[in-house]
Amino acid sequence: MPLMDAIAPAPRPAAQQRATYRALAGESRQAILAALHQVGGPLGAAEAAASVGLHPNTARVHLEVLCSVGLVERRTEDRARRGRPRVLYQMAAPTRSLLEGRSPEPDASYRELARLLARQLSELPDVPSEALRAGRSWAAVLSNVALPTQRLSRHETIDVVAGLLTRLGFEPKVGLAADRIVLHHCPFEEVARESCAVVCGIHLGMLKATVERLDSPVDVAGLEPFVTGDPCACIVRLATRE
Repeated sequence: MPLMDAIAPAPRPAAQQRATYRALAGESRQAILAALHQVGGPLGAAEAAASVGLHPNTARVHLEVLCSVGLVERRTEDRARRGRPRVLYQMAAPTRSLLEGRSPEPDASYRELARLLARQLSELPDVPSEALRAGRSWAAVLSNVALPTQRLSRHETIDVVAGLLTRLGFEPKVGLAADRIVLHHCPFEEVARESCAVVCGIHLGMLKATVERLDSPVDVAGLEPFVTGDPCACIVRLATRE
């Protein structure tokens, strides 16, 4: 996915790119990011640890890793009373945008974060599998999306998926046969045209993981990118789950 060309004239060193990818790939660090996002404010290491079931020292190590790559920010607690102030951690603004998908048009730092990660993933031996895995990780930390727990019909499931895609800025339209969802806009189009296998694979993994969490008969069979060029349109293929 994307970070540096629009922020600084020099490209980010390859070692730093790898560090960012490793930080995002760790399940414990994903859980900590989700906890910081849910709280919406700063946490101490002990509080973060308690929220994800880790030892405070372990959580502090993970938090420092996230700080080292710019995903989390560290500050000292403001306090008037006596005693040593705590070190607090909070999610960096671009990271919060990444988890929430708040804007249909990602800002420069968000877009460049996608480009950074896309380049990193494209260097791995099995790009399709790694992209799907990254998409599943993204689905796991989309903590602002509340999914229903009751049994859903096919049309109800498609409505849930279309709602998620709408919040993320894809402008979806469900096909008449309910066997596809056409995406009329891609917030990541620029990066996707550069690294289609990575970006579209991540989106496919996110959709597959989301639908698998639902109690429904629907499965995501595939994603066909750029079936039309200008304006772009992509197709999410739906199938019946066996």
